[in-house]
Order: sequence, then structure tokens, then C-alpha cells
Amino acid sequence: MAAAKAEAGDDDDHLTCCHRITFFHPGIRDIIVTSPVSKCLGQRLTWANLFWMVTSVGMVLIGWAVLYFLLGDRMLPNNDVFGLYVLVIFSYWLGWSLSYIPYLNLPPVFGMLLAGLIVRNSGLYDIHEELGAATISKIRTFCLTFIVIRAGLQLSSTSLKRYPLFLAMLAIIPCSIEMLALTICCKYILLYPWDWSFMAGAILACMSPVVTVNSVLALAEKGYGEDKGLASILCTAATMDSVHMVSLFVICYSIVFPNDENHTEWWSYIPSGIRDFTLGILAGAMLGISFIFFPHRSYKYATWHRVTCLVLGCLMCTTATAKLTISCGGYVACLVMTFVAITGWKILSISFDTTPLRNAAHVLWHLVQPILVGVIGADIDLTDFPLSRFVLYASCILVGLAARCIATYLTTLRTPLTWKERLFFVAAWLPKGTLQAALAPMAYERECSEQNMEKKQLALDIVRLSVLTILFLSPIGAFAITTSGPFLLNKITDEQYQRDRELSYLRILSLQPTPTRRQAVTA
Repeated sequence: MAAAKAEAGDDDDHLTCCHRITFFHPGIRDIIVTSPVSKCLGQRLTWANLFWMVTSVGMVLIGWAVLYFLLGDRMLPNNDVFGLYVLVIFSYWLGWSLSYIPYLNLPPVFGMLLAGLIVRNSGLYDIHEELGAATISKIRTFCLTFIVIRAGLQLSSTSLKRYPLFLAMLAIIPCSIEMLALTICCKYILLYPWDWSFMAGAILACMSPVVTVNSVLALAEKGYGEDKGLASILCTAATMDSVHMVSLFVICYSIVFPNDENHTEWWSYIPSGIRDFTLGILAGAMLGISFIFFPHRSYKYATWHRVTCLVLGCLMCTTATAKLTISCGGYVACLVMTFVAITGWKILSISFDTTPLRNAAHVLWHLVQPILVGVIGADIDLTDFPLSRFVLYASCILVGLAARCIATYLTTLRTPLTWKERLFFVAAWLPKGTLQAALAPMAYERECSEQNMEKKQLALDIVRLSVLTILFLSPIGAFAITTSGPFLLNKITDEQYQRDRELSYLRILSLQPTPTRRQAVTA
């Protein structure tokens, strides 16, 4: 009884401001942080929220002070780095503020892109003139690397073993059909050349695994769709979809920009897209296999060394593409490297938990997302946005979306899924955003360095088309997933979900080899 009272007292103490600091006045020490600050401000602004806001403002100011002492006057107002810092903070704030609006379920990427557009088109900050194309390209490469790492970590080898054919069809067929439809639209509606049309189709056909995975996992935590393990299927297929489209983009980008200045070398006779894709797979596989064994799994800090090796290896591959004649092959290497490494770690240790790795990737992505998306938005000037082409852009987007929806529903026909679950799969395949923001400006940056005005306008047109895709399909997709899930999916209880996890773990243990007598004695 005494222990129970002591435990209850500790819980009550955690809800106070600082009850144990006795030299403060009791009116301060005994403030309940869950109570509102003032009745005039409403019930939503509690003392806990006030503590969080003060902490956030303090972190922003301390971060500015650190950068000021490192960079000097460049962190003062009306300077380049200060403008970038304000852009990132504003992008982060607006993105997450809009995401908390009830019933809309807006993804953070929408608000972050909107923040960049506001900063650029209000005349507050011209990132292209302040930082230059080379610096923007390096920022984008750095941020896109973490997108690829997170995509590789989301691949579930368990789902691949259980539903290999269905996952392959779901990940490849809808996006490929959409890519072909968008390619034809870009050729005959927007009048792009064929090679540019295929590259634009590869960019626009990419779904947003970040929006889809976050929305689906939020439903799975409430039990929706867990009777058939739909969350694992959708997350794995969404990641495979992104891997497939990034691979196609690498090939298309290499065809548009072959980057073969010296045609006398033997490798110049190999098609650039196939060459870069093959080199990316080989380099990623070799590094991934080496990371399986180094460091050894029994090392005390093996998890954090693995995270460090993955991040450094992926950054090495993506930054090397700027120096070598391998256009975007580094992103394929990152995907292969991450998947090979995490698969090997699972095989070597039955108790291996991917949660620390995924948490680390989530934190890193949480930090770089406002930088990436805010920079994309700040690079778009809406003052010269051709309204006459808006209808053409919208037509291409709708045709591609219709092709994807039809292909997704037909892909799930010969499966045990009900018609409601098939409709949910269609809704889950709608979001766009992250990869469009990362891939679309790459051609524009390349043409800015080559000073070809005709192709520069063509690349800028692709960026505008991608921005419209994000602004429309990012919020619509997230809203469709969140609102349709409770109506289209079955819900299971927490007890049933825990029992299924225990049965799955026992099934894995039953497949492990029986310890020999020598191993038993050693243990």
C-alpha cells in the first residue's frame, strides 16, 4: 500500500512545474502543467505547451548564436546564410502547424513547400541569387540522401518473403502505367521531346512513401487493417515503388544528360543509363555486405556504428556522382546498400531490432525535410508562372492519376482483399510530394550550369509541373488515406494484435536450428 501511494505521489509530482525545488514559491512549484495558462486563452494553451514553445524558441536562438560565432556577419539580417536559416525555421513551423489542423490531415511537406513559395514570391529572400545554383545542388543532394536511406530501411524482407509476386506487381505495375501515360501527355500536350517526356514521367509517377507510410502507420496503431497485415504490405510496396521509380529516373536522367565528354574510353560505348544503374547496384551491394560484418554484431555500440556507416557510405556514393561520370547512380547504390545491410543484420541475429535505425533515420529526416522542401519552394518564382499552361499541367496530372488508380485496382483483383480494401489501396497510392521535390530540380540545376536557354525553360517547366503535383496530391492523398481508412478497413483489438505478434515470433523460433551439445555446454 505504501509503495502504491509513493508511486502515485511520483506520478502527481511529474505533473507539477517543479514541486521538489523547495526554494521556489509554492504557487510556482505546484502549477499543474496540464492545466490552461489562462481562461481567456482557452483550454488548448496549457503550461506544458508553453514550456514547449519556450524551449523551441530557445533552441532557435541558440542555433542562430552558434552559427553567428562560426560564420560571422553572414548570420546577420540581409545576408545569405541568415536568409536560409529563417527560411528553414519558417518552413518547419508552417509545415507542422498546418499538419495539426483538425480533419484536414495535411502532410508537413505541403506547408513546407508553401513556406518556400511565400518567402520567394513575397520578395523576402531570393535563394538562387543569394546562394547560387552550386550550393543549392549540394543541399539537395545531402537531403535526398536521407530520403533514400529511410526508403531502404522501410523495406520489409518479411513481407517480401510472404507476398513476393503481389508486392512486385503492386509496386511496379501502377507506377509504370502512370509513367507511360504521363510520358505520352508530356509529349503531345506539353510538347516535350521524347527523352525529356520519359524523364518527366519518371519524376511525376513517384509516389510519396513518407506521406503514405506515416498515414498508414497511424491507422495501423488504431488496429485498422491489421487483421491482414495491410500496413506492412503497403509500407513495403510503397518503398519498392519509390525504389523502382528512382531507378527508372536514373536511367532517363542519364539518357538526357549522358555526361560522356571523353568518347574514346571503352565505357563510353555502354548506354549511360544501363552503365550507371549497374555500377550503382554493384557498389551498393559491396558496401552493404561489408557493413553486415563490420562492426561485429556483439560489439557494445554496434547499432550506432551501423547508423554512422550507412550515413557516411550513402553520402559518399551520392556526392561522388558530382565528381564522376555516373549521373544519379549513387542513389541506386544507397538503396541497395541499405537493404542489403539491414537484411544481413536480421539474418545474423534473431533479436535484431530495426527500431533504433529507423528512429535515427526518422530524426535525421525530421531535420533535413524543412531544408529540402523549403529550398525547393524558395526556388520557384510564381510571378512568371504561365497561367495559360495551368490547364495543360492539370490535364497531365489527372490523366496520370486516373491511369494509376485504374491500374492499382486491377492489380489487386485476384487477391483475398475485399472491394473496400482494394479501394483503400487506390487511396494509399495517391500521395505525391517528397520525391517530386527532390528529383524535379535536378535537371533545372544541370541546365543552369550549361546555359542552354531553351532546355533551361524546359527543365523549369518540369519543376512547375512537379510543384502543382505536390500542392494538389500531397494534401488530397493524405486526407483520402486518413478519412477512408476507418470506413474501408477492418479493426482488430489490442489483445488480438499482441497475440498475432507472439504467434509470429514463435513461428520464427521454430525455424531456427537446434543447438548442438557443444553449443549448449558453452551457453
